[in-house]
Amino acid sequence: YAAGKMWELSPWVGVGPGNYGIVYPQVRLPQWEEPLGHAHNIYLNVLAETGLVGLLSFLLFWLITLGWIWRIAHADGIDRRSTALALGIFGIFIHATVHHLFDNLFVQGMVLHLGLWLALAALIGRQTEIQTGVITGIDEESRSWE
Repeated sequence: YAAGKMWELSPWVGVGPGNYGIVYPQVRLPQWEEPLGHAHNIYLNVLAETGLVGLLSFLLFWLITLGWIWRIAHADGIDRRSTALALGIFGIFIHATVHHLFDNLFVQGMVLHLGLWLALAALIGRQTEIQTGVITGIDEESRSWE
Protein backbone atom coordinates (compact mmCIF):
# COMPACT_ATOMS: atom_id res chain seq x y z
CA TYR A 1 0.00 0.00 0.00
CA ALA A 2 2.67 2.49 1.06
CA ALA A 3 4.85 1.74 -1.98
CA GLY A 4 1.87 2.28 -4.27
CA LYS A 5 1.11 5.62 -2.63
CA MET A 6 4.77 6.66 -2.97
CA TRP A 7 4.67 5.76 -6.64
CA GLU A 8 1.57 7.92 -7.05
CA LEU A 9 3.54 10.87 -5.63
CA SER A 10 6.11 10.63 -8.43
CA PRO A 11 5.30 7.94 -11.01
CA TRP A 12 8.21 8.52 -13.41
CA VAL A 13 11.22 8.91 -11.13
CA GLY A 14 9.89 7.90 -7.70
CA VAL A 15 10.59 9.48 -4.33
CA GLY A 16 14.34 8.91 -4.58
CA PRO A 17 16.63 5.95 -3.89
CA GLY A 18 16.78 5.21 -0.18
CA ASN A 19 13.88 7.51 0.67
CA TYR A 20 11.30 4.82 1.42
CA GLY A 21 11.65 5.24 5.19
CA ILE A 22 11.67 9.03 4.96
CA VAL A 23 8.49 9.31 2.86
CA TYR A 24 6.68 6.46 4.63
CA PRO A 25 5.04 8.65 7.34
CA GLN A 26 3.19 10.59 4.60
CA VAL A 27 1.70 7.46 3.01
CA ARG A 28 1.49 4.88 5.80
CA LEU A 29 -1.48 2.81 6.82
CA PRO A 30 -3.30 4.33 9.83
CA GLN A 31 -2.47 1.43 12.17
CA TRP A 32 1.10 0.78 10.95
CA GLU A 33 3.57 3.42 12.07
CA GLU A 34 6.87 1.51 11.61
CA PRO A 35 8.32 1.95 8.09
CA LEU A 36 10.60 -1.15 8.29
CA GLY A 37 13.00 0.60 5.89
CA HIS A 38 11.69 -0.94 2.68
CA ALA A 39 8.70 -2.58 1.05
CA HIS A 40 8.74 -6.35 1.35
CA ASN A 41 8.65 -6.68 -2.42
CA ILE A 42 11.72 -5.44 -4.27
CA TYR A 43 9.75 -4.61 -7.40
CA LEU A 44 7.34 -2.36 -5.46
CA ASN A 45 10.25 -0.88 -3.53
CA VAL A 46 12.13 -0.03 -6.72
CA LEU A 47 8.93 1.38 -8.24
CA ALA A 48 8.32 3.57 -5.17
CA GLU A 49 11.89 4.86 -4.94
CA THR A 50 12.83 5.17 -8.63
CA GLY A 51 9.51 5.21 -10.49
CA LEU A 52 8.75 3.57 -13.81
CA VAL A 53 12.15 4.54 -15.20
CA GLY A 54 13.96 2.79 -12.37
CA LEU A 55 11.73 -0.28 -12.35
CA LEU A 56 12.06 -0.81 -16.09
CA SER A 57 15.84 -0.34 -15.84
CA PHE A 58 16.05 -2.81 -12.95
CA LEU A 59 13.92 -5.40 -14.79
CA LEU A 60 15.94 -4.97 -17.98
CA PHE A 61 19.21 -5.44 -16.07
CA TRP A 62 17.84 -8.50 -14.26
CA LEU A 63 16.57 -10.12 -17.48
CA ILE A 64 19.84 -9.45 -19.29
CA THR A 65 21.73 -10.98 -16.36
CA LEU A 66 19.54 -14.11 -16.41
CA GLY A 67 19.99 -14.44 -20.17
CA TRP A 68 23.76 -14.01 -19.89
CA ILE A 69 24.04 -16.75 -17.24
CA TRP A 70 21.79 -19.04 -19.31
CA ARG A 71 23.97 -18.52 -22.40
CA ILE A 72 27.10 -19.34 -20.40
CA ALA A 73 25.51 -22.57 -19.16
CA HIS A 74 24.61 -23.60 -22.70
CA ALA A 75 27.75 -22.44 -24.52
CA ASP A 76 29.34 -24.71 -27.09
CA GLY A 77 32.34 -26.56 -25.72
CA ILE A 78 31.54 -26.07 -22.04
CA ASP A 79 32.37 -29.05 -19.83
CA ARG A 80 29.75 -30.78 -17.67
CA ARG A 81 31.02 -29.43 -14.34
CA SER A 82 30.98 -25.87 -15.61
CA THR A 83 27.50 -26.38 -17.06
CA ALA A 84 26.25 -27.68 -13.71
CA LEU A 85 27.84 -24.76 -11.86
CA ALA A 86 26.43 -22.21 -14.29
CA LEU A 87 22.96 -23.76 -14.01
CA GLY A 88 23.30 -23.61 -10.23
CA ILE A 89 24.12 -19.90 -10.46
CA PHE A 90 21.12 -19.47 -12.77
CA GLY A 91 19.00 -21.21 -10.13
CA ILE A 92 20.26 -18.82 -7.46
CA PHE A 93 19.14 -15.85 -9.55
CA ILE A 94 15.77 -17.45 -10.35
CA HIS A 95 15.29 -18.02 -6.61
CA ALA A 96 16.13 -14.37 -5.94
CA THR A 97 13.70 -13.30 -8.68
CA VAL A 98 10.82 -15.17 -7.03
CA HIS A 99 11.85 -14.38 -3.45
CA HIS A 100 11.91 -10.68 -4.30
CA LEU A 101 8.13 -10.86 -4.64
CA PHE A 102 7.92 -11.40 -0.86
CA ASP A 103 10.96 -9.61 0.53
CA ASN A 104 13.89 -7.38 -0.31
CA LEU A 105 16.97 -9.63 -0.44
CA PHE A 106 19.35 -6.73 -1.00
CA VAL A 107 20.18 -6.53 2.72
CA GLN A 108 22.80 -8.02 5.04
CA GLY A 109 25.50 -8.25 2.37
CA MET A 110 23.38 -10.26 -0.07
CA VAL A 111 24.48 -7.96 -2.90
CA LEU A 112 28.06 -9.12 -2.27
CA HIS A 113 26.99 -12.76 -2.50
CA LEU A 114 25.17 -12.19 -5.79
CA GLY A 115 28.16 -10.26 -7.10
CA LEU A 116 30.49 -13.14 -6.27
CA TRP A 117 28.19 -15.59 -8.09
CA LEU A 118 28.23 -13.27 -11.12
CA ALA A 119 32.03 -13.14 -10.98
CA LEU A 120 32.13 -16.95 -10.96
CA ALA A 121 29.77 -17.06 -13.96
CA ALA A 122 32.09 -14.64 -15.77
CA LEU A 123 35.06 -16.91 -15.03
CA ILE A 124 33.18 -19.91 -16.39
CA GLY A 125 32.33 -17.95 -19.54
CA ARG A 126 35.93 -16.82 -19.97
CA GLN A 127 37.24 -20.37 -19.46
CA THR A 128 34.86 -21.65 -22.12
CA GLU A 129 35.88 -18.90 -24.55
CA ILE A 130 39.55 -19.73 -24.07
CA GLN A 131 39.01 -23.48 -24.44
CA THR A 132 36.91 -23.14 -27.58
CA GLY A 133 39.30 -20.67 -29.20
CA VAL A 134 36.92 -17.70 -29.16
CA ILE A 135 39.65 -15.79 -27.37
CA THR A 136 42.91 -16.13 -29.27
CA GLY A 137 46.45 -15.08 -28.52
CA ILE A 138 46.47 -16.95 -25.20
CA ASP A 139 49.55 -19.07 -24.64
CA GLU A 140 49.14 -22.73 -23.70
CA GLU A 141 50.13 -22.20 -20.06
CA SER A 142 47.22 -19.85 -19.42
CA ARG A 143 44.71 -22.30 -20.96
CA SER A 144 44.95 -24.59 -17.96
CA TRP A 145 42.76 -23.91 -14.91
CA GLU A 146 44.45 -26.59 -12.83
